[in-house]
Amino acid sequence: MQQRLRTYLDHRQQSWPHTANPHLFIHYRNATTTNPVTPWWIRKRLGMSAQSIRQDRILNEAHATSGDIRQVCDLFGLSVAGAYRYTATVDHPGVSVWAQSIHD
Repeated sequence: MQQRLRTYLDHRQQSWPHTANPHLFIHYRNATTTNPVTPWWIRKRLGMSAQSIRQDRILNEAHATSGDIRQVCDLFGLSVAGAYRYTATVDHPGVSVWAQSIHD
């Protein structure tokens, strides 16, 4: 997924270097506006839902902060219970082994 995102960000920068659109994902129809792309566009273009991307980013942040619930709550606007769902995976042995293998 990281390679797909890197490739897209390179494409975005080359295609619309001066866009005023603050959203991460843009295309030729909304590059001159400040409107977001539709969920359909994200699924079609990236092959995954926006929710899947968000969950991946939250899980990554939980691991990057060693399970700092406050930071996850503040960054993603989650409740403590919602953030705990992600931070609880930090000490899980299976997840730790998997996370290490994708970073090597």
